[in-house]
Amino acid sequence: MNPASSNNHLPIIWAETDGTISAKFNQETLLTHLTPLSLFPLSEGKKNIVLLDQNQNEVFLIDDLANLEPTLADAITVALLKNRFILKLLKIKKVSSLRTPSEWQVISDRGESNLIFVSEEAIRRLPDDCALIQDSQGLRYLITSIRGLDNYSRKVIEYYI
Repeated sequence: MNPASSNNHLPIIWAETDGTISAKFNQETLLTHLTPLSLFPLSEGKKNIVLLDQNQNEVFLIDDLANLEPTLADAITVALLKNRFILKLLKIKKVSSLRTPSEWQVISDRGESNLIFVSEEAIRRLPDDCALIQDSQGLRYLITSIRGLDNYSRKVIEYYI
């Protein structure tokens, strides 16, 4: 548990071990499984983040993730990425070459597809064993757990990061 505030007027916000966001208000009301949502995802992705409850009601506004503890800010960043329209990469079936550019045959949460992996800069490690890949067309693929991938997929990803 990593509380983000000790002021009685502000909630105490933390990331659970499974990555979900929780908050305690007024030392009484506990809300779990909060969903962070950026109000301006393209221009200010790390600012003006609302936390929504399970009924999609706004319960709190975070002005800037930079004002939070780094571990909490990282957890909220990962949750924001998971909530955007990003394909979740589940498996890499085949890679034409480890040199770039290369064609990858992958399975995502939306089905099978091919992507062109153009450079090593197109993949980056995220907190909590996640990674983000951007293909030649700008489509992004989120890997929610590198360790959770099959051996072949994990080896390909670890080669680049």
